[in-house]
Amino acid sequence: MIHGPEFSPNRVVAGSVVAIILYWALSIVVDHHLLRDVVNSLSFGVSLIIAMTWGPSAYRAARENVAGGEWMLILGTFLLWSVVMVQRTYVILYNWAGQPQSWQESAIPGFWPYCYVLAGLLFIAAPGVRSEGIRKKTVWALVASVATASLVAGFLIGASVSSY
Repeated sequence: MIHGPEFSPNRVVAGSVVAIILYWALSIVVDHHLLRDVVNSLSFGVSLIIAMTWGPSAYRAARENVAGGEWMLILGTFLLWSVVMVQRTYVILYNWAGQPQSWQESAIPGFWPYCYVLAGLLFIAAPGVRSEGIRKKTVWALVASVATASLVAGFLIGASVSSY
């Protein structure tokens, strides 16, 4: 039987660190617009495969009302990367259409971070989900995250500082 190369978790982490360093090294010599376009295209491709790979499990979790923390992570992962895929598609179409001002001023660009918040709440909830319900500590973590986000939003709005 032929086996492919095996990668230890440490090698995956080390490879990720090298990839981050490579990005910044490339940013010194590659035009930033070109680098952004390449990375955005890579992001679209990866998000497409993640959405397709995690979709059946996310559908099962939603359909069967599975109430374990691992299912929250599956739903959060699927939501996050599906939104990245749709957002990348939107940006490609937006640029192809000549960057219409009406697209910038619509509610759609605000939908992406909203979905990131929802996915984040699923991630925060996941470790505390038990068959009997969500642990009290986890509920407080969810409340704290929403309260912190609300304070930041209130400060930025009050200071007239845009967050986009």
